[in-house]
Amino acid sequence: MVNLYRLLGLPDPSKVQQRPAKPKRMSVDPGPQADDRFHDLGEDVWSERTGRITPRPNRKVVYLKPDDLHRLPLQGMEQDLLEGDMVLVDLGSLNQMPSQQDVCKRRVREIGEGIGYPVFSLNESDTLLMVAGAGMRVDTVRHKLGMAIWNQLPESEV
Repeated sequence: MVNLYRLLGLPDPSKVQQRPAKPKRMSVDPGPQADDRFHDLGEDVWSERTGRITPRPNRKVVYLKPDDLHRLPLQGMEQDLLEGDMVLVDLGSLNQMPSQQDVCKRRVREIGEGIGYPVFSLNESDTLLMVAGAGMRVDTVRHKLGMAIWNQLPESEV
């Protein structure tokens, strides 16, 4: 006799099917296990190794804005610029005091002229000033900011 269920591709109801036991559900993120062959990059060993390989940054961006007495803390700014740091001066808090704003702009300009570095205005109201430190390039023709563009340009355009 022909098995009708088999002919139609259906399971045979006369045969009892044992359902396989479901495996124990694991967490989506079980974390590192003792027998794993992967490295846990959160361990101190790896952060120490990365710290030894990666050179420490030797430049920084110095952000200055007037203090409560509307003065700029410019002590040591010349040395920072000579070491290659960039100085950004934000005079936006002095919008209601144009004479004090002019005094602060003049002091920044005098420091820049004293060491031979130009002072750039980054906005139309001249309240955000930038002085690039030693070894920094500022594109004044194409007005492209950032250092990545310099790595992509041929030497003739730099």
